[in-house]
Amino acid sequence: MLEYSYHKEQSELLMLFTSAFDDAFVNRFDFNSNTPVSKVDVRYVHGPKQRVLHDIVNKEKSLTLPVVTIEQTGLARDSTRVMHKNQIIYRPLVNTNNQQGRVQTPIPVTMDVKVSIIAKYKEDIDQITQNFATQCNPYIVVSWKIPTSFGLNFVDEVRVQIEWSGSVSYSTPSTMSKDDKYRITGDTSFTIKGWLFPATTTPQGTIYKVDSNFISTDLRARILSYDSYRSLSANNPQRETVSVSAQPVFTNVYFLNSSSSVLLRETPSLKTSLENAFLLLGKRFDYSNSWYLSANISNFFTGYSMVSTATSPVISAYKLPDSYISVTSDNIANITIPENQLSGSGMFTIITSNSAGWAATPIAFSVTDP
Repeated sequence: MLEYSYHKEQSELLMLFTSAFDDAFVNRFDFNSNTPVSKVDVRYVHGPKQRVLHDIVNKEKSLTLPVVTIEQTGLARDSTRVMHKNQIIYRPLVNTNNQQGRVQTPIPVTMDVKVSIIAKYKEDIDQITQNFATQCNPYIVVSWKIPTSFGLNFVDEVRVQIEWSGSVSYSTPSTMSKDDKYRITGDTSFTIKGWLFPATTTPQGTIYKVDSNFISTDLRARILSYDSYRSLSANNPQRETVSVSAQPVFTNVYFLNSSSSVLLRETPSLKTSLENAFLLLGKRFDYSNSWYLSANISNFFTGYSMVSTATSPVISAYKLPDSYISVTSDNIANITIPENQLSGSGMFTIITSNSAGWAATPIAFSVTDP
């Protein structure tokens, strides 16, 4: 109860309801030809009918009619739309920290709304009534969105159903004084099926790795001997673990020359005066990866930067220009370093990284002067 969870949902639902109906107008007809000769816009006012009748009477005791009043008369939890108590909506890429939006399931509610049409002529009420009655058959659906207080950078459509009660009751003045203005009232009601959102919560970090354990149990022992705890224990040695990770992995590295490709199994010696091309095989190369050289000397390459990811330690490396990289698929990439672009002598590895982590080639490369 200590969490503040007010997001102005009821006010917004009333505004949403009003915006769906407030474009109505009435026509004034020629008495002889029954053709429209003028159009009168309808005013929509929030509040009870009695207060509105008092407020719209000006000093000359005249009413600006027709007018429609909208008043919320009730709010109730809608148990027919409750699916799960603790269901959570997740959405990715909420902020620059690659966190996910975590929105707990909103509470379904029904809002009861009383609508009163006040007019001088019954035909005005008939026109306004028919404007919404022909559309609410049996209901209309309007679009809403998750409250802005959640700070999400996406817009999800939240649908709201508006149902009409299906009836209008008319009332006319039975007694009037000489100063009273004649007016007719038509009363009806609607039900808005909306939502109340709980308190905002801290965004959840993106999951980069999932480990799943599959344990084989002795079904026969379980049936024949109910106290065979070993066959049912999680410590059973017959276990298989499957990991799903977004972190890149290198499996094989090939050195390319003009006629063939050579699988590298030990450190090759490269010449700075020659073009050096490599074919890299692995996994997760096309997750918006960046590519680097990590060397053991400070003047090896330009573009020094820090490589910081979610799960791997921070390292220093030299970012390769995009023109050097060609990613064919999630599993294949080519790197071509033009001649005279490597300087000095030393050792380096090729690094690829994404937001999850980085991987280094299992083979290091040795560079010698020309």
